Amino acid sequence: MANSTEKMRVLDLLESGKISAADASQLLSALSAPRLVNKETRESAEEKLRQFAQDCNRFAKDAGCKMQEMYKDVEPKVKKASKSALEKAASALDTLATKLGESLDSADIDESDVGGFGDFDEPDEPADFDEPREN
Repeated sequence: MANSTEKMRVLDLLESGKISAADASQLLSALSAPRLVNKETRESAEEKLRQFAQDCNRFAKDAGCKMQEMYKDVEPKVKKASKSALEKAASALDTLATKLGESLDSADIDESDVGGFGDFDEPDEPADFDEPREN
């Protein structure tokens, strides 16, 4: 298909009298007609498209294999790092609990400091959270 510049050029030639109305009509028709692709060009394009599809398929298979290899290589490392992080977090919490316990043991706290609750023994009856509390 022709662009508008080519069509305008034909109309300018007609307007200036350099071509006849019949010539302008013929040129405009030729410019508007779809361009035909010959059989060789179409077959060549189809072959290139098939080749491209095969290349994409090979690439996808290769990428999949490489991802599996990478996963096999990385999985134990991730598990080891996770285990190490978990152990370090547990150790830090143990240290914190120990320090907190030492702080509480060394603190001079009597019952009035904690609201006079005394010892924290188990209640005589288990709490029933389904029933509303009485005020």
